[in-house]
Amino acid sequence: MMAIKGLRFNLDKKVVILTGGLGLIGKDLITTLTDEGAILVVLDLPQKQQAISILRSSFPADTATRITYFSVDITDKNALTTVKDILLSKYKSIDVLINNAALNPKVEEANKLIQKPFSFETMRLDQWNKELEVNLTGTMLCCQVFGSEMKSGGSIINIASIYGVVAPDQSIYPKDFVKPPAYGVSKAGVINLTKYLAEYWGNKNVRVNAVVFGGIENHQNINFIKKYSAKTPLRRMAQLSDYEGVIVFLASAASAYATGAIFTIDGGWTAI
Repeated sequence: MMAIKGLRFNLDKKVVILTGGLGLIGKDLITTLTDEGAILVVLDLPQKQQAISILRSSFPADTATRITYFSVDITDKNALTTVKDILLSKYKSIDVLINNAALNPKVEEANKLIQKPFSFETMRLDQWNKELEVNLTGTMLCCQVFGSEMKSGGSIINIASIYGVVAPDQSIYPKDFVKPPAYGVSKAGVINLTKYLAEYWGNKNVRVNAVVFGGIENHQNINFIKKYSAKTPLRRMAQLSDYEGVIVFLASAASAYATGAIFTIDGGWTAI
């Protein structure tokens, strides 16, 4: 029997593509995945170029050389195809794709929103379209471009959300903030896309799974944190470390028989 510790969770020399790699979850996953030996390919927007240089400098030299960054818009299929061609020329294979990039209006960023206090009745169509374009279409394009090149044993991990499963409880948010619908709608689409591709690519042994994450504590207003925590059986918001294990599991051979599954890691939020 293969040892539980070690080989089954080993990502050594696995080529892992991580979209949205310089966001909150993405930066944490860079550390997690490189610690497990992965060759990491980080995709994010051009304006974040400096951030990857700073992040890479925080790693030992031998680790930093395993991190490659591409400035790319995931809604641009031609740009994604260029990245794919470069990777296949250099590494010959793509082993793991983590679709993490997303637009998500957050309560801690409410004061940065250009739009006046949100209401569904007056929601701008461009806001709706942009979130769907990035969160759903961008995820689909990454699957189409990179997933189609995966060989037997490849793994696609789509980052979904509790709001792709249940509606936001607007009562936990400050009075001047309303969670818009497009984020949840797009994440529900990601969940269904996950199931579709799991069946579609099952015959070539490419696994496709989604993870449903709950809210991460990240300097939000204390009243919001208390209200959110009170609705969660574990009585707290998530820490970034709560999500690291499931990503390593799904990226590794330990999850070889898991596909089309939706792994809910939300402290019990969607259970009640």
